[in-house]
Amino acid sequence: MNKDQVASSQSLNEIRNALGVLGFFLPPIQLVCNLLFGRGYNPVGVLTSISATYYSVAFVPFIIIVGATGAVLILYRGYDVRDRVCVRIAGISAWALLVFPCALDGAETRNALMLPQHITNIIHLASAGLFFGSLVYLIGWQFPKTGEGIVISPKSRKWRRNILYRVCALLMVIGLAVGFGGKALFGWYYSVYAGEWVALWSFSPAWLTKGGLILPDV
Repeated sequence: MNKDQVASSQSLNEIRNALGVLGFFLPPIQLVCNLLFGRGYNPVGVLTSISATYYSVAFVPFIIIVGATGAVLILYRGYDVRDRVCVRIAGISAWALLVFPCALDGAETRNALMLPQHITNIIHLASAGLFFGSLVYLIGWQFPKTGEGIVISPKSRKWRRNILYRVCALLMVIGLAVGFGGKALFGWYYSVYAGEWVALWSFSPAWLTKGGLILPDV
């Protein structure tokens, strides 16, 4: 590897690690902000999902973190066309989550286009599906790939990283399924928030691994 390739690889890893850090901090920051600040000013239901915190006193960190995540995903180049398509879909979807917020009963309508909540909610849910779906595919199928003809030996660093990627992708799916399913089947008030938390904390180690902070090459 020449100096330019090393610099490019380091820059790519910094982007990956930034995504891991952003995904890790979003759920707890939103929770702490809502529990500690301005609780009397928040509409009922702001902790029913991470998206609902858009209407709470935690809307600033929500906009900053989700917006930054979208920007970093769009800047991420990856290795092939599938990588680039996945991350751009995820990045644009992240921004769409901000432009078209979810609906929340009792919350004041506030979005850039001042559209009714029942309209923005439809686009928001579709964007959330694209965001998480493209990331599950990227982490579970694209990250484990190797160069053509390369054989991965069992117990090697790459073998262990691939296991971690697939476990993270599976946990994202389980977290979201249990979160949304728990609300529909059992009416648990915080199930969606908890499911999204699990999904984001599964997303985080996958990107930190891809960035070399976890199980780096020796």
